[in-house]
Amino acid sequence: ARLINDFAKASGTRKKVHVKIDTGMGRLGLLPAEVARFFEEFKTLKNLELEAVLSHFSESEAKDRSFTEAQLALFLDTVGKIRAAGIDPSIVEIANSAAAASYPEACLGMVRPGIMLYGSYPAPHLRGSIKLRPAMSLKTSVLHVKTLETGTPVSYSRSFITKRRSAIAVLPIGYGDGLSRSLSNKGSVLVRGARAPIAGTVCMDLTMCDVTDIPGVRAGDEVVVIGTQGDVGITAEEVARAAGTISYEVFCNISSRVARRYI
Repeated sequence: ARLINDFAKASGTRKKVHVKIDTGMGRLGLLPAEVARFFEEFKTLKNLELEAVLSHFSESEAKDRSFTEAQLALFLDTVGKIRAAGIDPSIVEIANSAAAASYPEACLGMVRPGIMLYGSYPAPHLRGSIKLRPAMSLKTSVLHVKTLETGTPVSYSRSFITKRRSAIAVLPIGYGDGLSRSLSNKGSVLVRGARAPIAGTVCMDLTMCDVTDIPGVRAGDEVVVIGTQGDVGITAEEVARAAGTISYEVFCNISSRVARRYI
């Protein structure tokens, strides 16, 4: 705070600042026991103006509400002590996506939606608690289709071996693009309005899928990794479950080499 104050003083300005309170995240912010001393000193910094006091929930998406409620109570108590010390922030905020969906009492002066901005729910049991629409899809196209006889291995480590004469489509997308390697032999994609299971290990730049049961697949066909095709859809949540992670990581892992088209 002193460094910011000195910078503001040197530039002849008064800076608005936000101060974070650590109520149970164990990440950034003042511990409640540090708040009184901090704000006593803060009052001496004439080039700073407290605009907001905030905190962050660590498990507001959990069905067990006890820890979240304890965090909120601690935060409100701390804000009360700050105000009692003669400092009144104009904004008080703690609610993230899950809290915005299920804790109206936590929606104070501002909310900070994160995963909701992608149209994804913070937890399965919160689906329907607020109306969301997916904000993006991830698509590629079939690069090549080949027919493999029974007993033919596909991709690294031979983790997939054909059990019948199979049509295997090669897709120009891999973990270098953000399609998790953990989806090997687990995930699916959409081709011609049908699900095609990922066959074998996801490679850095290529992924194979089994299109034996989808007639007429050829090079150039659209492939949907996340999104809808006809009446069928694959959500980021589904991809995350197959990969053993959360949808937020699925979104964040889409690499910069994937072309973006904004609509």
